[in-house]
Order: sequence, then C-alpha cells, then structure tokens
Amino acid sequence: MSEIVEGLGAGAAERIDALRADGHFFWADVCLDRHSAAEIGEAFEIPSHALRPLLNFGHVGRPAEKFHADSEHVVFPFHCYLEADGDGYREDDEEMLEAIEVNVLVHGDFILTVHREAVSLPEILPSYSPEGRSEQYVVYVVLDSMVATAFDALGGIELALEGLQVLAGDAGSARVRAGTLRAISLRLTRMRRRLGPLRGRFERIGQEIGRVRGLVADNERYFERVFDQLNRLIDGIDAAADSMAKVMDLRMNETIYWLTVVATIFLPLTFLTGFFGMNFGWMIGEIDTEAAFLALGVGGLVVATALTWLVVQRRGTPIQPDQDALERLVTNIRRPLR
Repeated sequence: MSEIVEGLGAGAAERIDALRADGHFFWADVCLDRHSAAEIGEAFEIPSHALRPLLNFGHVGRPAEKFHADSEHVVFPFHCYLEADGDGYREDDEEMLEAIEVNVLVHGDFILTVHREAVSLPEILPSYSPEGRSEQYVVYVVLDSMVATAFDALGGIELALEGLQVLAGDAGSARVRAGTLRAISLRLTRMRRRLGPLRGRFERIGQEIGRVRGLVADNERYFERVFDQLNRLIDGIDAAADSMAKVMDLRMNETIYWLTVVATIFLPLTFLTGFFGMNFGWMIGEIDTEAAFLALGVGGLVVATALTWLVVQRRGTPIQPDQDALERLVTNIRRPLR
C-alpha cells in the first residue's frame, strides 16, 4: 500500500490534509480507544450522520444502524481475525485467531478503518501493491485481506476437527471431551453470526461503494469478488459444522463401544459367579480345599477377563496420531472465548 496513515498522532492531520489536497488516495487506520470521536470526525471531515455508525461498536442498537450510505460516504461493519492470547493480540501464535470488529468508511479520497483494539491492520494484513490500479482496487484490497483472515481462522478450526476425528476414531487414544466439542461449535456459531449478516448486506454495500463520488473505478468488478468470497466462507463454515456433527457421532460411537466392552467383560464373570454360586452336590463335595477354590473360582474369573480383553485389543491396529500436535490444537480450541 503506497499511502498509509496510522493513527492521529503528531503531524497526522497535516499529512491527511496534504494527501487530500494533492488528490492521493490513501488508507487510514485508527484505534478508537486512542482518539476521541471529535478528533476522528475533525481529522477526516466526517459529518455526524456518517460518524455515528462509524463509531458504533458492540451490540448497541440494531445491526442496520451500523450501515450508512450517501453520495460521499459508505459506512459498514466488518471483521478481521487476528492472533490472540489471554491478554491481547500478538504475532507469534499462529493457531489462535480471534475476531475484532472493524468499522469501515469509504470516501472518494480515502478508506478509513476504525477498531477498538490496539493493533495496526496495515502491518498485519497481507501487503499489496496498488501501483497503476484504481482507487476502488485499493478498497478491494483492504476488504479482501480481512476476508482472508477469516479463511485462516476457519482453516484452524478445520485442522482441529480433523485431529479430533482421528482421536475419536482411535479407541486407544484419549477421549474427545465434550467441552472441546462445545468450544469448537461455539466458534463456528460465532463466525456464522458475524459473517452471515455481512454477506446479506454486502451486495448493496458493493453497489453503494461503486457510486461514491470521486472514487475512481475501472472495468473490474472487485466487490462482486468479495461477495463471492463471503459466500465461499459461509459455505466453508457450514461444511465445518457438518464435520463437527460427524465428530460428535464418532464420540457417541466411542462411548457405545466402551460400554459394549465393559458389558462383554462382565458377561463371562456374571456367568461364572452365578455357576459357582449354585449348591450342586458335586461342587460342594469336590471344591473342599482353598487351592481348588482359588483355581476354579478366582482363576476362572481372571482367565475369562484376560481372554475377553485380548479379543477386544485385536479388533484392529489403531491409527497413531501426532499426539503433541493434536494436544496443541485441542488446547487452543478450549481457550476461553471472548
């Protein structure tokens, strides 16, 4: 990205004015917690009817109130998935991706992204070179990069599901915990809740961006591509939910399997104890020593149990998964969610 303004620190307002005066389209990224609404509105000359939805975060109001469009501004909510730990966001954890809410404003002179987290989106998102491309292409690059992070988050969930499927299908490994399944299910539900409404609105958002005054376009249909990517992302989430259901079926089959094993072990034990508990005359007369009792009574139980266990163990050679990798995936999935 050739022209980027991060924050509203010293000299930022002058640079913004200079870029707009020279006709240079730029990307501005601002953290709301570091700057007031008045500072943001004054620096970018945003009217109140566009500033209000731009600074509307969380679940305040109806989702439709976060969208605004006029001849010069288009404001809409978006989401970006970044690496996170318990204290915030970092770059050294590639397995844990959490969503941050990003409100976007598209103007004929710039694209503005506003978020509450203290991160730099231009440094985190993949870099592109817009040289020789239109201003609409710059907007497309920013939005497409944020969609790409959602695909990364979905890929991590799918990888975890694959590992859980291996664990669920291996009778010799640790059980797939119900808490892990609930955590994955919650992540998928939250992703779809965030991205589903965006997909429903984005067709209009793309049309409104194309009508922004002063936003130079070309012959490419960039925002149709973003809409198609959102469709693929929702389809991927639904496919992951289907895989989740299969894992739950495997877990249920595993539970039934172990119940069957326990019942199989106790079946011959019940028969033997019932048999030796009968008061047959021969049995009472012949089993009259401690050695006979131990050999026929206790020994029979031990032999029956051992034979049953050997039969169960010979049911097949289980798949040996990478336990360390799977444990890392499961640990990341089970981390507390926001």
